[in-house]
Amino acid sequence: MNILYIHGFGSKFKPQSDKVKSLSSLGIVYGVDIDYTDRRSDITQQLRNVIIQKNIELLVGTSMGGYFSAEVGLMVGLPYVMINPALNPRTTLRKYIGEGVDYYGKSYHLEGSTVEEYDQMALEKQHGLLLLDKGDKLIDYKETVRLLPDIQTLIFEGGSHRFDHINESLDAIQKCANTLSVVLGFGER
Repeated sequence: MNILYIHGFGSKFKPQSDKVKSLSSLGIVYGVDIDYTDRRSDITQQLRNVIIQKNIELLVGTSMGGYFSAEVGLMVGLPYVMINPALNPRTTLRKYIGEGVDYYGKSYHLEGSTVEEYDQMALEKQHGLLLLDKGDKLIDYKETVRLLPDIQTLIFEGGSHRFDHINESLDAIQKCANTLSVVLGFGER
């Protein structure tokens, strides 16, 4: 299985991260560095290009990456996993407007107009897998559960926004990929 891992705001794709190494037990994990100061449509197109080039079969994303895994997954008909997802980037990104420094010391400038391009995540037609850590200090897991009551969800005690329970989630991720690929018409691979 070919997996596209989508990182969150202020981060980058790290092949040696715990999440990527764990996901590698399910298949080949690809990633791309996303500049979240780019326009939403440009990010979507960048992800669609990778999906085509790498024959991606599953999308997995954390935080802003969770938002895009659902958005693009629904758009192109791929199974997806959202980890502690940003449900409303217009609100969550607002505090980063202007000049800033990412988690790796790289300067950025985020325009208010870029943030305003984001809609709230489509809540009514979700069919992926939602993974949440109760210890996430950035995104309230209770609010996420309230807004996405019908999606398959695993909630873990403790943890953090980066998500500390990937190994405990691997079976559910594999099952989601297998089940949804059949439901979405791709068949098991």
